[in-house]
Amino acid sequence: RLFVPGPNEVIEKVQSLIRLADHEAVIVKDKDGGLAVHYGNPEKQTSDKPRAFFLPPYAEIMQLWWSSGLRRQKRDLCIERFDTRPQYMWFEFDCRTSDNVELVLEVTMFWEATDLEKMVRTTGNLPGDVYNQARSQFIKHVARVTLKKFMEDLHSISKAIFDEDKPFYDTRGVRINSLEVTRYKCSEKRTSEVLQQIIEETTNRLNRLSQAESENEVKIFRMQGQIEQEKLNGELLEIQQEHSQSEARVAGAAEAERVAAFVNGLEKDVPKLEDRIMMWQVLRKTDALSVVAAGGGNLYYTPNDVDLSIRTESKA
Repeated sequence: RLFVPGPNEVIEKVQSLIRLADHEAVIVKDKDGGLAVHYGNPEKQTSDKPRAFFLPPYAEIMQLWWSSGLRRQKRDLCIERFDTRPQYMWFEFDCRTSDNVELVLEVTMFWEATDLEKMVRTTGNLPGDVYNQARSQFIKHVARVTLKKFMEDLHSISKAIFDEDKPFYDTRGVRINSLEVTRYKCSEKRTSEVLQQIIEETTNRLNRLSQAESENEVKIFRMQGQIEQEKLNGELLEIQQEHSQSEARVAGAAEAERVAAFVNGLEKDVPKLEDRIMMWQVLRKTDALSVVAAGGGNLYYTPNDVDLSIRTESKA
């Protein structure tokens, strides 16, 4: 509603209603120096600390001056309304390996303010504290390893620093969700060129290894195909052999029945077994001659085969 001052009333000051979004929070310092945190989140607000309010008399919204930039060299960022959502923080710093190679690290941190009152009572420059703590830890850990070891164990070093620094951030009301090195380079140009060559050689070696693995996989697949083919060929040969044996057994049984029928049928007319066998052999020779004659081949006999003798008669 509209306020209209009376004849004897004077407006000394106009105050605006402070409204907070769900992700916002402010810290109000009263006349006695006490701190009250107002949250926009309905789950965190209370009856005496609503999300929409007027400043009490002699109270003020607390301001914090934070450092800005990748190296946090300037403290020129004024914070009145705090963003309680998880957010990223980027910074870079120099460190040196055990083999005296100076590196420039670019680090990304995913953080979240969980207790604003604890943060305000502990530090007035949260980004500066976080930057200096991370810089100190990376300098300490990187100084213990060589450049090669650093390149191999980069993620392990980041994880070790992340695990060690949790108590430091807890005392400042901050939770760090992740910490990782996104980029690194050598500060000296000549060393940077050597590092680039090392990285290129490592990449080429990995590509060659991948190519060799692909070729080995192709060879293994081809060998497996050949093995399966040989197994199938062996099974085929076994089946063919079984069929051949079966055919031979059937043909032999049929031939045996024919011989037995022939020999037994001539038992009355030809009592001697030897004579019957000789007759059977003659018949088999006749069959063989018929097959040869039908094939258009030439048949040659020796004197022993036809019982041939040559006589020379002289004329008297």
